[in-house]
Amino acid sequence: MFKYDRFLNEDKTVKKEFYKDGTRLEYYTMPWGAGKNICIGKEFAVTAIKQFLFLFLTHFDLELCNPDAKLPPVNPSRFGFGMVHPDGDLRVRFRLKRTQHEM
Repeated sequence: MFKYDRFLNEDKTVKKEFYKDGTRLEYYTMPWGAGKNICIGKEFAVTAIKQFLFLFLTHFDLELCNPDAKLPPVNPSRFGFGMVHPDGDLRVRFRLKRTQHEM
């Protein structure tokens, strides 16, 4: 069962301690888990993400809203969690690609 509020306490504040079988988990925010706590849907989710990206990139043209925009700085507190997230946004515009028979 998906527990959408698993990172919140009863009073809706951020939960900072997690336990499994009476043992405190040290890395409770690790994506996909690890060892005995690995996500059983990981392969399905990764495949779905790849399929979405492939379809999006093959069906849409992308361009920066501001061609002179610089990449936002990287958030170093995310090192070790897989993908490193930037601290800000880089705005892009997208539109459906024209097909061969439309040209």
